[in-house]
Amino acid sequence: MKIKFARLQNFRNVGFAEIDLDADSVWICGANAQGKTNLLEALGLLSAARSFRTSDISALVRKGEKSAAALFGAQTESEGDSEILIEISRTRKISVDGAELARLGDFIGRFPALPMTSEDVKILRASPETRRRDVDMFISGIDPGYFGALRRYHAALGHRNALLRAGEADGGLYAPFEAQMAHAAAEISKKRRERLAQIARIARERYARLARESGEAAEIEMRPSAEAEDPEAFAGRLERDRAGDMEARSTRRGPHRDDFPVRIGGLDAKTYASEGQQRSAALAIKLAQFEIFRSEKGVEPAILCDDILGELDSARRAAFWECVPPSAQVVSTATSDAPDCGARKSWKTVRVENGKYFF
Repeated sequence: MKIKFARLQNFRNVGFAEIDLDADSVWICGANAQGKTNLLEALGLLSAARSFRTSDISALVRKGEKSAAALFGAQTESEGDSEILIEISRTRKISVDGAELARLGDFIGRFPALPMTSEDVKILRASPETRRRDVDMFISGIDPGYFGALRRYHAALGHRNALLRAGEADGGLYAPFEAQMAHAAAEISKKRRERLAQIARIARERYARLARESGEAAEIEMRPSAEAEDPEAFAGRLERDRAGDMEARSTRRGPHRDDFPVRIGGLDAKTYASEGQQRSAALAIKLAQFEIFRSEKGVEPAILCDDILGELDSARRAAFWECVPPSAQVVSTATSDAPDCGARKSWKTVRVENGKYFF
């Protein structure tokens, strides 16, 4: 996918801006806190209309304003040239070529833009919820059926938790919601298991390429901690857990509590890996996601790099560019000028100052 332009209104610190991005390599540079990451955050909305920085969509609206809007021009082999409008207030509205989309599932994955940021290390360090969110959005972009299963599961989970909080003891009231959860959980668990193994396999190879000059070797593993073997088994587990769940007033086990910590060399990366290993592993996982999406959907995601290359030594920076196909669009932010690296010798440079963009 190629992003041709972005037009922002009342987005973060940007009152209004129109940014020409029609190039394979775009370098967004400027001092800190000027709006570089804000632009990348806006571009990241193209994947799933969600921010890679916050779960609160209203935080994207400029202070003092009631709403924000982001209009993008993009080109993909499957869609051709498209204009995507995302309007944000307390909710969001998405339109493609003037037609409003009724369901988020109709948008996810159509215009893939893959952020790679310093915050990606949270995949290793942060809570299980952070890992689940990253993996769930990635799989949903490839597989609309997975996104549908997530929605069905969480809808039924909400109803079951409401019964638990009310102290409802009638098992007949739980049964329809638990049956829906069980069928969705089996699908979610199976697809997570398959995709995590696929990500880990490719990430191991990408990590080896990133770290080759240092002689590091790593076996990256990502395995789910919870399994829903089949709907009947999971439904039985929910029934057996019901008394304990009533005491906790919440459903204690299931895909919504699943975790898949990253392991390097058989050890928990959060606890035992060095800073450099953690950052290289996080980048390797993102490169693996890029490769899987490209292979299965036939579309290269636009890569959005938020000041990550400055954190890598020269050998790893060179290895990173080797892992990125020259045909993929890269939009990168930094405080420094654009580098001369491999096949990317010509950059369109955009300078940022106080929410304004100059060419």
